[in-house]
Amino acid sequence: MNSLSRHFAILTVLCATSSQGAAAAGLERFAGHWSCAGKFANGAPIAGELSMEIDSRSGALIVRHDDALPGAYHALEVWSANKKDAGFKASISDGFSGMRWFESTGWQGDALTWVRSDGTPGSEEFVYQFLRTGEMEVKWLVSRDGALKVGDTLSCTK
Repeated sequence: MNSLSRHFAILTVLCATSSQGAAAAGLERFAGHWSCAGKFANGAPIAGELSMEIDSRSGALIVRHDDALPGAYHALEVWSANKKDAGFKASISDGFSGMRWFESTGWQGDALTWVRSDGTPGSEEFVYQFLRTGEMEVKWLVSRDGALKVGDTLSCTK
């Protein structure tokens, strides 16, 4: 291998590693299957499953959120590093709201907060907080009467 070929090979590996590493920066903590139980804002019980995996080619985290019956929420999400600025971007697609876009400024301790960014700022947020190894809490906050209020809370274990 000549010097130019060697430099090109090293550059290719570094670029692939940095793009995938940046996309997964901390997101790999979520990877795995999570069983969740909690409550709606009205106190009614809720349960579901979160399947989260890093896509090896894009570096994005693919999230499938499926409520247990009688729940009807099913969502497909894609989380990725923000290439322009620090933090992350996400899309969430579900049967209730269609496609929504979210941004996160990044990790705040063990929490990652997603803020809706598709022209309806302040309308909803998701907060993912790691509690201990293999445990996290997920809160969905929604705007009601001009203020964010907790809609759902889930406690999840791997």
